[in-house]
Amino acid sequence: MKEPKAVYYGKVELIPGIICDGYVLDDGTAVMSLRGTADLLGIDHMILNRVETNWPPKMLKPFIHKGSSVETKLVKVVAKNSPHKGRKIKVYNTSFIESFIRGYALALANDILRPNQIHIGKRSIILQSALVQTALETAIKQACGLNPNIQDTAQKTYADVAKLLKDTGLKCSIAGNIATKKDMVNYFEVPPSTLNSNLRKLQNEIEQIDLDREVIRASGSKATRLYGYSLEDVGKLALNMDSVIGIELKKQIFGDIGTLAKLDTKGEIEWQKVLTQVFAGFSFHHNYTFGSYRADFFVEYLRIILECNGYDNHRYYNKQEEKEREQLLNQNYTIIRFHHQITLEQLFNGILRAKIGKTIKLYEIEPVSPKTLNV
Repeated sequence: MKEPKAVYYGKVELIPGIICDGYVLDDGTAVMSLRGTADLLGIDHMILNRVETNWPPKMLKPFIHKGSSVETKLVKVVAKNSPHKGRKIKVYNTSFIESFIRGYALALANDILRPNQIHIGKRSIILQSALVQTALETAIKQACGLNPNIQDTAQKTYADVAKLLKDTGLKCSIAGNIATKKDMVNYFEVPPSTLNSNLRKLQNEIEQIDLDREVIRASGSKATRLYGYSLEDVGKLALNMDSVIGIELKKQIFGDIGTLAKLDTKGEIEWQKVLTQVFAGFSFHHNYTFGSYRADFFVEYLRIILECNGYDNHRYYNKQEEKEREQLLNQNYTIIRFHHQITLEQLFNGILRAKIGKTIKLYEIEPVSPKTLNV
């Protein structure tokens, strides 16, 4: 068997300050070195090295595709610009790295990680979010004829959410960049009832901080009990809210999506053209079958099923059959049903709320307008 060779080398910096060795092999496969992969995932490289003998760990098995394995390779570095030229190194392909990130992110969401693994889960969630957003922004800009710098986009997306939030007017009452509900009400410019409603929607994804009395007094508040929220969680909330500030933040993250968002799409064929561009590289499928069921669109890497429906069509499904179908598919995927005339921005709002086991329905076709928000 021919010995694989690493013919191209580059420094990959998806997280600001964390530089990883990336290679392209002579068969075209993109890989990352063992140490680079460990640095990206935030774990010790010796621990990662031991993973291949026990992959996937028992706790991750429910969240890893069946048959998934650690596809490591020992390759010879021939890339002229690599500091490791002439050496044989162990590398991991992108399929394993994605599987690792997804597995730990879902394990954290389901609260089954051990205390010494929680930091890996948190890193995985941030990476997952940043990489999805990076891919979407890159795909959209490329579709619009631009040539974005992917690494710069990834770093910008991963970068400290504090700067983005503070630049758009968030002021935290609690030291350590902790926001209170009052801070968020002022920031989002919404009534407390609207904020509480959105907090309930994300209660499984956002962790409220029970502030002690000394911290409360230091903030100048006279309350006997007060909760705070980290900047990361304020960011999650902002991206899931159709408030004026939420839309502005989405624009800063996704870029100007106006060209695609305003397409006059009339049906499934038009959406196929748009989504094929948006989800290039995410294993995107049209008319994908799951056993006896067919889905309009399936984004395999994101585990999202997209169903394009007419405004009234969804009302005439066989409710019992649809219930059974959704229960089966929701075991492993998110289902997003959307009206064929919604904007791409509205569809992204649904994708940002994607969660396995959940069906999201987007049948509202009125354009997003500040006058109609949070009524």
